[in-house]
Amino acid sequence: MEIDRKELKRQARERMALTDPKFWVVALAYLAMTTGVSWLFSLLPIPRTQTSLIFFQLLLTLYTTVVQFGLCLWALWTYRQLDPGINSLMQGFSVAGRVLLMELGIFVRTMGWYFLAAMVLSIPMVVLMMSITSYAMMTVAVLLFMASLLVILFAISLRYALAPYLLADQPDDGASLPIYRSVTLMRGWKMELFKLEFSFIGWELVNLALSAAVIFFSLSQTGLLSSSAVGTMEWASQCTDVIYSTPVVILSTLVTVPVSLRLIPYRSVARAGFYDARLIVTQENLTLPEMPPL
Repeated sequence: MEIDRKELKRQARERMALTDPKFWVVALAYLAMTTGVSWLFSLLPIPRTQTSLIFFQLLLTLYTTVVQFGLCLWALWTYRQLDPGINSLMQGFSVAGRVLLMELGIFVRTMGWYFLAAMVLSIPMVVLMMSITSYAMMTVAVLLFMASLLVILFAISLRYALAPYLLADQPDDGASLPIYRSVTLMRGWKMELFKLEFSFIGWELVNLALSAAVIFFSLSQTGLLSSSAVGTMEWASQCTDVIYSTPVVILSTLVTVPVSLRLIPYRSVARAGFYDARLIVTQENLTLPEMPPL
């Protein structure tokens, strides 16, 4: 069975257009609460010791995880035409403990399956490497092995893709049940969700091109693209310093904002639509909770 992606995305666009405030305002608030807070953290005059950096990075990751759950809430309520507002981005903090425990459970399960798959694949890989004498063939084999691991990791992550929406619908179920129910809902449907996610690749490529244009412009302004040292280790180090400098990082991110203001809510609402479609297909008798006024 398949889900009509074109119709699902059409409904997502249609329901996004009905939101008040507009979807791009919510996306802008989301970017300010995530990327903006991350930039603010980098500017804080705090001691840059290894311990403090790890602590604040962990704190920032936990905070961002909860805000991302708030975006899932907004997307689900938008698809169901429940008139959410910007405040829905903050709703995740009311169940922050369950959100974090759920994400921790997903991470542990994902890494567990990933390392198991890596161990299984490494056996024929080692045998193959021992029989290869060509350096070129060895390089190809390693690249294929790494690509296989990435595909496996992505496929495993799809098992748990619907867990946030299940937690949003049934927050009293705790942190573990949404994970198990997501696995059940996604059984045999991972490819359909992959196709839906892949359908947004054009938007991602536009953002990538905009960021790359800023980076190449910065490199050309510093003369590194016309340098006689192109290809040397010193040239690579200089390019890295320019690419990861604060002005280039900020500008290469800001230039993608116009696209992201539509892409972020569009993708989120479409995935919420996929979740609702799976509920209909499986004919699960879920008692959807009353959504609180925002």
